[in-house]
Amino acid sequence: MDFINYQAESSKLAELRAKTDRQLTTLIGSSIERGLAFTRLLGDRKSMNGWAYARAEAAYAEACLLLPWVYDASRLERRRLEMKLALLREILDELCARPEGQVRTACS
Repeated sequence: MDFINYQAESSKLAELRAKTDRQLTTLIGSSIERGLAFTRLLGDRKSMNGWAYARAEAAYAEACLLLPWVYDASRLERRRLEMKLALLREILDELCARPEGQVRTACS
């Protein structure tokens, strides 16, 4: 009887872990999209908005913090998130390098 209970509990735990990973994957994807949206705001204006840049950096940091906690995502899903995260970092770095940008203080 104990073995059956152990299997049932183990199965429930695996289901919970899979659900948590799906939720984390969704949260990370949303954070990256939010960061990309803030960078688009910055790209549409000649003078850069430090607040929007800081929000994009915060979204990047959140995604970086959460990604290692996703254990059960498919390789394809993890790679997709990693590529989008790298894109966000690249855009943020380019924005920081703009000589006319007013975001320099946020980059330092």
